[in-house]
Amino acid sequence: MNNGHATPLITSVCYVRLAVSELHASARFVADIFGLQRVVAQDGEIAFRSDDRYRTVSLASNSSEAASVGIEVWDDKALDTIGGRLTDLGFAVKRAELAECQRRYVQSALLTEDESKNRIDLVVRPSRSGRRYFPTRDAGIVQFHSVGLRTTDPVRDLAFWKAIGAEISDWVGDIAYLRTDGMHHRIALYPSKRSGLLYSAFEVEEIDQIMQNSYFMQENQIKIVQGPGRQAASQQIFLHVAGPDGLIFSYVNGMTEYGEKPRLARQFPLATTSLCAWGSESKDVPELSASV
Repeated sequence: MNNGHATPLITSVCYVRLAVSELHASARFVADIFGLQRVVAQDGEIAFRSDDRYRTVSLASNSSEAASVGIEVWDDKALDTIGGRLTDLGFAVKRAELAECQRRYVQSALLTEDESKNRIDLVVRPSRSGRRYFPTRDAGIVQFHSVGLRTTDPVRDLAFWKAIGAEISDWVGDIAYLRTDGMHHRIALYPSKRSGLLYSAFEVEEIDQIMQNSYFMQENQIKIVQGPGRQAASQQIFLHVAGPDGLIFSYVNGMTEYGEKPRLARQFPLATTSLCAWGSESKDVPELSASV
């Protein structure tokens, strides 16, 4: 994954910034129902922690400017490399000003977007917290894990993600699983008629927490979008749940590592058993359905 660079260009998905119309209802869902730690409310944003990072989720009143996905870049040299590649490919890239970096709790950043108009923050040195992560309820969350993004043209958008250092692990139909580190994937691109964040996924300690959270959601009349289930390609166990404003948050566990030896990306058919080896289906979210 060096892509001509001595070290990896990108290392992780480090945060999501979400624009919502029902700010306080969404904040209650994220903290009291899903189980993240509410930590900051300033400049019109409410922020949350899921691990040792200062924040991994922030909510703001409905505005496209407030929505983005943060991708951690190895260092400023890698940031310059990525900026040059994207510029050469015709992508608009903006160096973040001091106030924009402070709002994101990072040292430096490039602000850009893929051709589906998903806003991407390429950031260096996102802030860590010296305080222990302590959530509102014990949902078993240990870290922010990955994201699913909608793409209006997956082949076209792959040029963007490859330029910043992501590589394809596997395909399910035209769904592309992209890795940034040793895990099977950290980003999944789902063909869609629109752009935007599809889901934010958070790793839990064990499969037990997947089942416990499933029962908790049922008891509290929270809609389960899909799961409990297991992805065929990554072997990851998941539970997708729906909050206000169309938010989908996911509990995940057990993703396989990609391995050190390179291999060809495998092609799985777009079928229910490829999206979930256990057979769970999503009837209301077309991107998660095999009937698209």
